[in-house]
Amino acid sequence: MILRGLWERRTLSLVVLLIAVVPIASAAAGPVYSAAARTAIARNALTTAPLEGRGWRYTTKTGDIEGKLAAFTAGAGFTAPPILGMETTSGRVNDEAVYTLIWQDGQCEHLTLAKGRCPSAGREVMASQASGFTVGQRLRLSSIVEMEQSANRRVPAPLTVVGLYRPGSPTDPFWFGRTLFSTTGDPGDGKADALFTVPETRLQTYALGGGTDASGRPNGWTDYGIVYVDPSRVEGDDVPKLAAMQASAEQAGRESEAIVYSRIAETLKRLTAGTGSLGVPTLLVVAQLVGLGWMLLFQTVGDLVRARSAELALARLRGHGRARVWRYALTEPALLLAVAVPLGLLLGRVAAEAMARVLLPPGIPVTFPPEAAAGVAAMLGGVLAAALAAWRTATRPVTEEWRRTPRRSARGWVLDVAVLSITALGLVELLATGVITDVSGQSSGALAVPGLIALGTALLASRAVPVLAGRLFGVTRRRGGLGPFLALRQVARGPVTAGSVIVLGTAFGLATFAVSAWSATSGDYEEAARFHNGAPTAITVRPVEPSRLMAAVAAADPSGTMAAPVIKMPGPPQLIATDPDRLAAVGHWRPELAGGRSLADALSGLKGPQTPRVWLKGERFRVTVAHDLPPEGWTIRLSALLRVPDRRTPTLIPLGELRGRSGVHAWNLPPICRESPCELRAFQGEPISPAQYAESAFVRVRVTAMSVRDQGRWKALDLPPWRVDQNPRERGGTFGITPVGNQTLRPDTYRPQPAALVVGVVGSRALPGLDNGYAAPAHAVATSSAAPGLTDAGAIVDLEQADRMAYGVHEQAQFQVWTRTADVAALERALTEQGLTVVSRRHASELAASFAARGPGLALLLLLVSALAAAALALGRTVLALRTAARRRAYELAALEAAGARVSALRVALLLEQLITVTAGTLAGLLAGLAAASAALRRIPQFTEPPVTPPLPHDIAAAPVALVVGAALLLSLLAAAAVSELLLRGIRVERLRDTPA
Repeated sequence: MILRGLWERRTLSLVVLLIAVVPIASAAAGPVYSAAARTAIARNALTTAPLEGRGWRYTTKTGDIEGKLAAFTAGAGFTAPPILGMETTSGRVNDEAVYTLIWQDGQCEHLTLAKGRCPSAGREVMASQASGFTVGQRLRLSSIVEMEQSANRRVPAPLTVVGLYRPGSPTDPFWFGRTLFSTTGDPGDGKADALFTVPETRLQTYALGGGTDASGRPNGWTDYGIVYVDPSRVEGDDVPKLAAMQASAEQAGRESEAIVYSRIAETLKRLTAGTGSLGVPTLLVVAQLVGLGWMLLFQTVGDLVRARSAELALARLRGHGRARVWRYALTEPALLLAVAVPLGLLLGRVAAEAMARVLLPPGIPVTFPPEAAAGVAAMLGGVLAAALAAWRTATRPVTEEWRRTPRRSARGWVLDVAVLSITALGLVELLATGVITDVSGQSSGALAVPGLIALGTALLASRAVPVLAGRLFGVTRRRGGLGPFLALRQVARGPVTAGSVIVLGTAFGLATFAVSAWSATSGDYEEAARFHNGAPTAITVRPVEPSRLMAAVAAADPSGTMAAPVIKMPGPPQLIATDPDRLAAVGHWRPELAGGRSLADALSGLKGPQTPRVWLKGERFRVTVAHDLPPEGWTIRLSALLRVPDRRTPTLIPLGELRGRSGVHAWNLPPICRESPCELRAFQGEPISPAQYAESAFVRVRVTAMSVRDQGRWKALDLPPWRVDQNPRERGGTFGITPVGNQTLRPDTYRPQPAALVVGVVGSRALPGLDNGYAAPAHAVATSSAAPGLTDAGAIVDLEQADRMAYGVHEQAQFQVWTRTADVAALERALTEQGLTVVSRRHASELAASFAARGPGLALLLLLVSALAAAALALGRTVLALRTAARRRAYELAALEAAGARVSALRVALLLEQLITVTAGTLAGLLAGLAAASAALRRIPQFTEPPVTPPLPHDIAAAPVALVVGAALLLSLLAAAAVSELLLRGIRVERLRDTPA
């Protein structure tokens, strides 16, 4: 009986099933997609984190490192097998260098053997090729001694060098970011490259030092294990476990002797912000879609129950009670809703998988989280509609059910006023107070605004359309023919118009807002990416000496229009040092942000004085000085600071102690200065006080002559103009050496305040400089609201001037080459030929895509896809409702045809009725969506961390909005025409003889 009824009303039943399935699927797809998106965000945060931000280095001196690591990683299925190791440090007799003696499991696979072999037995070591050791040489480290004492003293144990290695890449994850050796072959002052051995050395020698092992015996070795998080095995739900492991690591460092080094706390902060920024927006998006689904189900299920009104009336005449009639009325919709639940959940899973494949990186697993079952709640609107419609049918007089023209009842205002009041209050709360926020502190409540505005506008439109149609009654009496006459009266008095306008207006309001928000947000992502990237493509290279970077770029791009050398310092304030002329050719810029000035104009004043630098090429450097007599007991040492080719840090050479009132001091230059010129950057002194002294030292020193010995002959150097940073008035080559306020003498080759293009509130804050020295504030020659490469307040300066001013380049500096060339690979080959090592490249489009792949962007994508699907569903439901209503008037239309009405007039009546309703709902949705975009677009979260610069335009692209509205109207026209023809074919005069069903 029930199945026969469903078959008799198969079209309406199928629509009810479809409309029930889609909201359930939308509600289920949100959590499924959100879970996959959280996994993508977590994996991206781990993949892009520095090596130390992807795991932990767990060290202990009490042994049992395997057990401690097992306890630490218990229950974490996303960690890679630990890399075990041990180490100790020691010097050699009469050698100031400190050596690290180390074993790390798998070490030989990550070192390039230059000579000999890897150690395989106890007391064998492998040394760096730059150490100067030879294969077969025996080393004695003062802390590695024989097991047995000799004459009550420890004797250093001999270690045999069996191989020499070439240092590997410090970016190799195997080393966990440690600097065990220098990739340039110059380990630096006081620290030598590591010596690699095997665990048997620990058993055959005794390591002096603090600590005890698990059995309480003295132990100078440190055991450690490196535990990495494998991003490919991390899912979004693992974030709490990852945070618990970090908390455990911090607790171990506080409460035990273990030391756990990691920067994963920074990664967790980014990861939590990314995943947290997805949760609240996704919830708001799903809530609005579920609400729209309730509305669709409420009306469609009501149509299904009303289609059975004659059957229900007949059942009542046969004596069935009200409860039984009500139950009978609920059977069909309840069965359809029950079938829709598993179908909707399955469709939601499939839709989420499809969205994940298109919108998320490859390989992201799609799971079905428990909260996805909340999609069942989407069918509650259908249950409520079925119950309400069944109650009305069961209580309405039987004679009313069989009236061919039902009595018209006025639509009440109480419900509409209540909904509009709640909507207005909700808008005030969401827009004015920001009551809903996510974990990043951003107000996410604006995402609920489009649903409220769309619903309120649709309600008002549903009231306005019948009134406007009634105002045109008089016109259709006098002109226009029968078609408009019938259409306007049906729109004004028909029961379907109001509900259809509400559904369409709400659905298209959400769809219009979603398209507007996504188009504006995509534009904001692209604008932020273009400024943050600096140029269309940013190539990151291995750090080199700044002049070498500039020379390599000049050789790779002789035209000067395709590439610019860039060194970035993080700040605050941030610093971009570059070639102004080249940056003007490749950098992204908006003149309106700088008062209409072009980038070339804004950068034109950055270049400083071209005073020749002091170059030293040869074997030895000599300086003649005149100075005050050093106080009794004080030792005054004089030194020179040099910039050596291919070294980012300055090199200090001692020139000797000051004696008497003058002297000549000389020292050997670094060997590389014999082939390539080194630059004299400064003279400085170091006062060393006696154990007791009556007066402090203040010795004035003046440089009177300088010379360099090259190929056995001394060559005098011209004295440059001098400056003393601590005493700008001193210009004669004299500086003071004193314990407090010690001065530095420098060649005057730079501006004391660098000219800069300034962005944001920098004020009098000192710029970091290439050496992170915060030497001087900027002199703003131009200001702008945004500039290439700056993500916060900062400045752009001339790289040549920044290099002259700084003593070196800090390790946090990032070396890049910005380019606008289409053939990036060719430029990279040219840079490689010039000796630069390309590390990575990043296109502005890739950066924009990364913004879209974070929490707020993924939530907006979910809204866009779901709202468009809901709008299409609402349009289909409206056309069907209009068709069903027209079929109920089949007798009326047949009577009109029998009375002489032309078929063309009836066609116009049906077509106009549907077009007016659908167009009114679509235009109301367009108005609501644009109003919501205007009110909420600048308030909705777009970035996990809102960028300080550039100012975002929030421009809505007209084309996508016009495409959606145009497609909706076109489909409405086609559907109305098709439905009208189908209805007209079913209208025959013979139907007047039929008994109404």
